[in-house]
Amino acid sequence: MNSLQIDYFMAVATNLSFTKTSEELFVSQPAISKQISLLEKELGVKLFVRNNKKTELTEAGKLYYNLFRDCKSDFMKTHTEALKLASSNERVVRIGFLEGWDLYEYLPGIIEEFRMNCPGVRLVVNCCGVKELSTLILTGGLDLCLTMKNSVEGIQEISIVDVCSIRKNILYPKGSRYESIEDLSPLDFRNETFFVPWGVVEKLVRESIYGHMNKYRFVPKLEFVSNHESMITCVRAGMGVAITDEWSWAKGAPQISCLELDSEDEICIAYMNSKADDTIRTLIKILQSAYNCDL
Repeated sequence: MNSLQIDYFMAVATNLSFTKTSEELFVSQPAISKQISLLEKELGVKLFVRNNKKTELTEAGKLYYNLFRDCKSDFMKTHTEALKLASSNERVVRIGFLEGWDLYEYLPGIIEEFRMNCPGVRLVVNCCGVKELSTLILTGGLDLCLTMKNSVEGIQEISIVDVCSIRKNILYPKGSRYESIEDLSPLDFRNETFFVPWGVVEKLVRESIYGHMNKYRFVPKLEFVSNHESMITCVRAGMGVAITDEWSWAKGAPQISCLELDSEDEICIAYMNSKADDTIRTLIKILQSAYNCDL
């Protein structure tokens, strides 16, 4: 048994899908299956029930999932305490943001206030996809993240703190025929292809976009791409449009025009409650304050 096998097992157990785990971790599905088979052989039990329709944990798999989860949590607690005791070692706090967000207006002030309140602690920033953020929180790769609330709701191990709501927009190519339409509305885009990132969370993204567009009484045709950058590239090239939010850096790009929607996404701070020491709580309060939340 090794840490790679356990990490693969925990990721599949979270996703309940070998395919999604393969896409999320950028590792081939046979490689993941092989490592889990070796783990099952060593433990002497089957961890998953697999068929063409779904993947489920066996009763033994549930026991080992709880064991590894608790072990990882206990390890992180011990690791945090050890960092405090080892004064010669630098404490590092890792915070994640959703890729595509332009947070320059807020981030320098957040970093400066954190340095003032937590001297000797280094803040590391990481930007990645919506599914990767929750996975990194669960596996200890991030201490906390700022993300869409609907992407982490219902994950038992993750605690959330509401931050704010942000307006949604339709991005379309500058110079296209839409710029000449008087009183442009979302309905004018009903025949367009809507490019969408993060296919590994297709169900979540579909439900979110359909929810935003339901009031306009049409179902957009979606085409999934691997990330936010790919989505914006397709819009710039005149291949279609995209729904994004007001924090997207692309909203101000010279090749992009924007139509604001009467719709919002809820944003939250996500973290493992077992890791919420005084330093993490301080950073949470700084983030809330930065986004004008009531503390």
